[in-house]
Amino acid sequence: MVRRYLFLCPDTQTASGGIAVIYDTVAALCRAGYDAAILHNSPAAGYLDHPDKPPRYYTYDYYIARQRLGLDGKRARLMSPFMLLGQRFRGGPLEPLRPGADDILVIPEFMITAAMTAFPGSRLGVFVQNPFAFQEAHAEAMEKGLDIRERAEWFLGVSKICLDQFDLLNIETGYHLPVSMKPEDFPFREKKERLITYMPRKRSAEARQIVDVLERRGRLKGYRIEEIDNMPRLDVSDYLQRSQFFISLLRMESIGFPAAEAMAAGCIVVGYTGLGGREYFTPETGIPVTEDDTLGLVHALEATVAEYATAPARLDAIRRHASEVVNASYNSATFEAALLRIWRDLDAR
Repeated sequence: MVRRYLFLCPDTQTASGGIAVIYDTVAALCRAGYDAAILHNSPAAGYLDHPDKPPRYYTYDYYIARQRLGLDGKRARLMSPFMLLGQRFRGGPLEPLRPGADDILVIPEFMITAAMTAFPGSRLGVFVQNPFAFQEAHAEAMEKGLDIRERAEWFLGVSKICLDQFDLLNIETGYHLPVSMKPEDFPFREKKERLITYMPRKRSAEARQIVDVLERRGRLKGYRIEEIDNMPRLDVSDYLQRSQFFISLLRMESIGFPAAEAMAAGCIVVGYTGLGGREYFTPETGIPVTEDDTLGLVHALEATVAEYATAPARLDAIRRHASEVVNASYNSATFEAALLRIWRDLDAR
């Protein structure tokens, strides 16, 4: 019998690196002949910005388990029957599906508590894209008397810092899956505009403060600062290809796609590694700043802009090297080769 792999997935339809990785994984497995599908929590769900169209279904089981466990609060629990009624009334393109006894359910790290409750008889694997979210979810589950280490057969981690978390929790069935941010979509551009860009997603208040301070201090030598947010991927690529500098506002990341995308496009990246980004964001590929040191980031960017105005050779060499590192480490071919190598092992279990 062919084994089926169902990947439980959040429902946001906006740009999300984590959801894109789940879709990439399922699409690659389907191309390789595995029976794999996305399992959303609503009939109207789906990642609209993703080019592949892997099989997609939905189930309400996860949502119902969250409400029963009280994970979304008392008000959400009281409103859940009305929410489900509204979902059924509106409908959507996805067909319902309930995992069978022979299916393997692959769950994101932050969904483990409710997933263990919602699917008590299912075989489980865990897809860890953020070790910090995994740490919090594991603690939450343990408070409910649920230990994912006793339920899951294996764990996938997308970066070195994920593997560190496996070691910390004494998980011996962990695999390293180096995911791709598709650097080919962010081609290196030599000639740049006097443009500094940033993505404010995880540090919106700090981003506003940084931009305000930089503009008031007036030391950016004629550069303009622009925000990249809620844009199609093609527009993000265009902005990064035109940007001379990119302010990295990564926070508690497993890898941190925004800084990697900026490096691929040839930006000089200044800012935070988000901790997990240290595997590619180093003094050899950018200008890393101590986490949460806002003033340090402002000073570092001003100093880097000043250096580039008078002696650009060192910084041009850094950005070329950074693009090479990202393209070599996080390309699609490397991701798919690692995925299929891991899956041959998992499928034989």
